[in-house]
Order: sequence, then structure tokens, then C-alpha cells
Amino acid sequence: MPLKLFSRIRRHAAISTGNFEALFKDISIAPMPAATARLLEASNKPEVEMEQISQLIAALPEISAQVLKTINSSLFSLPSPVLSIQHAVSLLGLDHIRSIVLSFAAVKAVPRPEVDLFDHQAFWTDSLIRALVARGFARHHCPDKCDDAFTAMLIGDVALPVLLTSWTEYYQPIVEEWLNSVQRLSAIEQKHFGWNHAQAGAWILQLWGFPEQLICFVGIHNVTPEIVNELQLQDSIAMPLIIASLLPSTLHIETDKAEIFVQEALHHFALSPDDLSTIVEETEQGFLDIYELMGLCHVGTQPTLEALKQVLSDH
Repeated sequence: MPLKLFSRIRRHAAISTGNFEALFKDISIAPMPAATARLLEASNKPEVEMEQISQLIAALPEISAQVLKTINSSLFSLPSPVLSIQHAVSLLGLDHIRSIVLSFAAVKAVPRPEVDLFDHQAFWTDSLIRALVARGFARHHCPDKCDDAFTAMLIGDVALPVLLTSWTEYYQPIVEEWLNSVQRLSAIEQKHFGWNHAQAGAWILQLWGFPEQLICFVGIHNVTPEIVNELQLQDSIAMPLIIASLLPSTLHIETDKAEIFVQEALHHFALSPDDLSTIVEETEQGFLDIYELMGLCHVGTQPTLEALKQVLSDH
């Protein structure tokens, strides 16, 4: 990606202005665990040594297990099981593995707010479903970036639990308003603060030392398609992210939101209803394969996916 374009995305994502440093100067953002921080540092070097990365991942037993189970799931449909991180890296390549590792590392680092209105199960269910849908869109739109789309969407809303934990007095009323509104959370945030959680999330990921490109895409994951075109990102993961972010929440199942999502997906990716139905089915299977890795309980059918199936049955 050209540096000039990169700079434009950064400005739009509002992560280089210093605003968040001033806003959150008195709150504590938990750092990444030391072992994960070393992995991030090694991953961000211009010339990455595959052997070193394999060793660093292997030194994180919980994340290693999550990565291997994900790779051996229906998401990859490999002909034979992968039994080690070294095998996974040699088979799929460093970029694929690094993306999955970063996903689980971020999930592990995110705090669990001790406030009644935060539903841990619903939050990560929404995040995982959107990540799987974004991955499905990327397979049609930019096939070599499927895993980046999954990672960026999985951690796209990372600011919500962080702000509810560390900035509760200011942020809790915003979430309460969203739960009782038909507006998008980002619109309510923009109205009250002049920024939204995607931009705050990009700032948090920057503090944690995540790769620059991933930070930028998280920062713009809830913009409009028109802005994606303006930034000349039509062929990137930006469009899969912003359409996936339109999915209704498990806490907010509204038929009109499901209808809007379906219409936008069919239009922007030139999909047929059958194509989109296949993505929904693959998302459901992917969820069943890896939901336990997110610490989630399986509670039957997922309301968001059921709403999409209902809308698609009418097309």
C-alpha cells in the first residue's frame, strides 16, 4: 500500500492527532502480556524470521492451541491435520498464521467490564460472527486478505470493553443510549464526543503495538462505502469490514437492519442471494467450530444469522 495513501487513512482514522492521548491521559489501558508484546515486535520487523516467529508463538501455549484448532477447522478445510505451529507456518505462510495469532492475542488482552450492561457472551458472539462474515466477503472480494479481514473485524470493537472498564463514567451512558435507540453506536458516539469507537480502537491497538495496516483498517471499519471509494480502497479489506459491521447485534435484532445488511452485501460484492446464503451457512459452521476458543457457550441458533436467513428467504 503506498505510503501517501497510508497517511490519508491514518488521518481519517484520527489516530495521529493526539486527541485520544489527551482524552484518556488519566485512565489505564492494560498492556499486552510480555510474551505477546515480543511476538508483535518481531512480527512488525521489516524482515521477519519464520523460525523466530514459530518459536515465539509456541511459547504461548493457550494461543498456540487456539491457532491450531482454528487452522484445523472448516475455515481452512485442509486435507490433513496440522499438528504444530512450525507445520502451520510452513503450510499456510507467515502472514496467515500471524493474523490468526494477533486475533487471539487481542481477545486475551481485552478486559471484561464489571458493569451490568456489558454482556460478554453477546459482545464476542457479535464480534466472531462479523469476523467470519467479513472473511467470507473477502474471499470473493480480495481472496489473499481473508485472514486480515477476519482479524480486523474480530477486534474492530475492542474499544467498547476497554472504555467501559476504564472510562465508565463517560462511556456507560453512551452504551445505555444505544441499547434504547435505533441509531448505530458510532453515530451516538459522534454526536456526544466527536469521535467513535473504531477510532478509539485504532488508538488502543497502536498502544499495543499492532501492525500499522491493521490499525488503519480498524479505524475506518464503520465509515461509509463512499469514503472507501474516496480513499481508493475499493480492492482492500475495507469494504468487507464496513459491510460486515452493518450486521445487527445479538442484543439488537431488528428486521430492517438485517434487510439493509443484505441489500448492501448484494450490491457491493455483486453477490446473488444464493451466494450470500452460502456465506451465512459457512459463517454458522465456522462459529460452531471455534466459538469455544472465545470462551463462549453455545446457546442454540444465533439470532443474527437466523434474521439473515429469514430476509434471504424472501429474495
